[in-house]
Order: sequence, then structure tokens, then C-alpha cells
Amino acid sequence: MNNEYVIGADIGGSHITAALVNLHSGAVVDDSKVKVPVNAGADADDILSRWTSALDEVCTAANGQVAAIGIAMPGPFDYEGGISQIKGVAKYESLYGMNIRTALQTSVPFAGDIYFENDASCFALGEAWSGEGAGCSKMVAVTLGTGLGGTFLHNNRIQHEGEGVPPEGYIYHLPYKDGIAEDYISSRWLLNEYHQRTGNRLAEVKCLGELAEKGDDTALQLFAELGHTLGEVLHPWLAKFQAERMVIGGNIRKAHPYFLPALDKCLSAHGISTSVHISNRGENSALSGAAWICKSILDNINAR
Repeated sequence: MNNEYVIGADIGGSHITAALVNLHSGAVVDDSKVKVPVNAGADADDILSRWTSALDEVCTAANGQVAAIGIAMPGPFDYEGGISQIKGVAKYESLYGMNIRTALQTSVPFAGDIYFENDASCFALGEAWSGEGAGCSKMVAVTLGTGLGGTFLHNNRIQHEGEGVPPEGYIYHLPYKDGIAEDYISSRWLLNEYHQRTGNRLAEVKCLGELAEKGDDTALQLFAELGHTLGEVLHPWLAKFQAERMVIGGNIRKAHPYFLPALDKCLSAHGISTSVHISNRGENSALSGAAWICKSILDNINAR
């Protein structure tokens, strides 16, 4: 097997992206990248055939000579067992209870192992390895999109417990006002609030960002509120964890000119010195992070 590369894959709600990733640098080989659209509401065979298609294309281009496959997968999911536990979230429900590792191994022309990790955690690991968090001991990564993802890293290791780490290492479920953080920090909140305040319904957050760019007062106010809320939710944890950096990803990150000032102001008011960075690697961070999972496991195997 070629120990220079692994395949990193990122499974989203509407597609799968896969590519070769250099095991030494974490760099994604852009020429190898394959993106296949997926209907998350389709039956299991259709979904798996599309995932297999993307992995197969990258694997074939590398003549099957890769050390492993790492997959960034949304939860809930049994990452160690490779079994989907996704249910009640309107995506990939047809896969519930299936062993995805076994299903892929029987379809992809590849003799190595397949490893899984949470997609938000893979983003964090990718940024820590070769992105905005490189060289940082304690880092918190946040993904702002349909939902609110968060991962706490110490020396490139995911923290699920310990000083300054929220329950299970997640932030979406932290209490806030009359609900949880994700109720107030997500594309869903932005779009619903804009509709409630203006009577106009927008199709996606990108439209809200375009309105903010044009100086729309409501759009600007909503992004400012989101930034402030993110600071209110996170500042106690950033302080206790003694985070050096916070790296922000997800689709909403593109609107950072409109929410970052409010976030910085809130953190400063609470005496937080954690520096805030916006990821510019996009999906490549998740691909690198999925590859890091492979690297960590392979290193442990080789050290025995």
C-alpha cells in the first residue's frame, strides 16, 4: 500500500466530496477531488451507490494504492462501529442501523480499512493540522451552518470531557434563553427571524449575506445578534478551557464581516483573550481532518 496518501471524504446533506490527502502535510490533492450530489432522502441503495461512486473514482485514480479511507460523517453515528444512527433529522434516515463500513468495503475496490469521525470534529482536526489552528495547543473549532457544531482540541486530540469542555464536547445543546444554543445560532434562526421581522422569506443564508452587503438594516442586525449570542454561549468555556484560538467554519462564516465585530466585542467584554480566526479552506479542512483520523490510527498500528 502507498503510505504517502489516504482518501479523505466529507459527507454533507446534499453531496459527498472525496480526494487524496497527503499523510505528511495534510494537503488535499485538488486534482483528485470528486464531488457527487446525493439525495439525503433517497433509499439506502441510491445513497450508498453515490457514496461508493465518489470513493471508487478517487481510489481507481490512485490504482487502489492508498493506506486507508477516512470519512467525515454527520451524526448521530457509531463512529467506531461504522453504524448509522441517523434518525429524526430528515436526512439519511434510510441508512438507520446499517453498518456503513461493511457496505462500502464490499463495493469499493480497496483492501484497507475505513474510519469514521464526526464531520465537525474533522473540520477541527483539519484546521489544527494544516489550517488556522496549526501550531496551537488548545483550540476550539466552531461550524456555523444548518446547525451549530463545536469541537475542543488539545494537542490535536478531540476532547469529550475535562476542564472547560462542555458535556460530550459539543456546544449545540448548551442551554440558552428558552432553548439551546443551536436554536439561536444557525441558518434556521437567521432565516426564520428575517421572515418574522420583515414578512419576507429568503431561500438561504447567502441571500441574507447579500442583503447585508447592500446595507439592509435587518440583515445587519441579525448577523450582529448571532455574533453576540455566539460570544455569550462560548465565553465561559473558552475561559475555562484556556483556548488559544477559535476557528470558525461552515457556510455562515462567509458573512463574517457582519457577525465578527459583535463576537469580538462580546468576548472582549468578558475578558477573553482567545484569538478568533475564519477558515479559508472550506471543505478541504474536513477532508484533511478525515485523513488525520487515518494517520493517527495508522501511526498507532505502526508503533506496536
